[in-house]
Amino acid sequence: MLQDAMLVLTGLFLAGLLRGFTGFGLALAAVPLLALVLPPQQVVPVITTATILSGWAELSHRWRDADWRNVTWLAVAMAACTPIGFLALSLFKDNTIRLVIGLMVAGSVTALWWGVRLPANPSRLLTLAVGAVSGVMNGLAAMAGPPVVLYFLAQNRNTTVMRANLIAFFTFTGLAAIIPLLLSGLANRDTTIWTLIGLPGLLAGQYLGHKGFLRTHASTHRRVALSVLATLSLVLIARALL
Repeated sequence: MLQDAMLVLTGLFLAGLLRGFTGFGLALAAVPLLALVLPPQQVVPVITTATILSGWAELSHRWRDADWRNVTWLAVAMAACTPIGFLALSLFKDNTIRLVIGLMVAGSVTALWWGVRLPANPSRLLTLAVGAVSGVMNGLAAMAGPPVVLYFLAQNRNTTVMRANLIAFFTFTGLAAIIPLLLSGLANRDTTIWTLIGLPGLLAGQYLGHKGFLRTHASTHRRVALSVLATLSLVLIARALL
């Protein structure tokens, strides 16, 4: 039990470091480690609850930094289009879905490395389109994040604003996800206990990650964020092909 608790604490600490620095990546970092200890039915509720708690803790200090107009429209479109992803899930094989998403993310990362940019205030139509793609990907593979991260990375905006936008968006997606988890009984006493065990590590990691963000040049933050997404795309493509 003590060893399991330490793994959960360590996993959420590392996830907090990434989340504190980039504004995203909590699930990406936490899932592999937590899956060593907890069954999948518990991993998702623990990470969802951790996302809400850590996001709220951060937003309480960064509320004014976020562009709530963009975040709101993205979240609305994402929520509206998630059922489309669920419906499409029955039409495609898992590896086909992984390959398509991996190639989409890889192509987008490559375009951003080559200097493709969006205006600081993209049109509402484009914002809704990105949110819609995010929702479909959420329904297909529980991966709402990559389109939104790429959308914010492509804008010529202050990295503080971009990071606050990402934290706000993922906090809202966590709030939306926790409702069906509660109704289904997956979010329960056991997952609450595991979340509380790992929460100190998560908050400590997030604090240190944020301190690192404040001391880092914007170009370094951008490189780290793109590197995380590039790694994700390669993992998805390799898993689909192999």
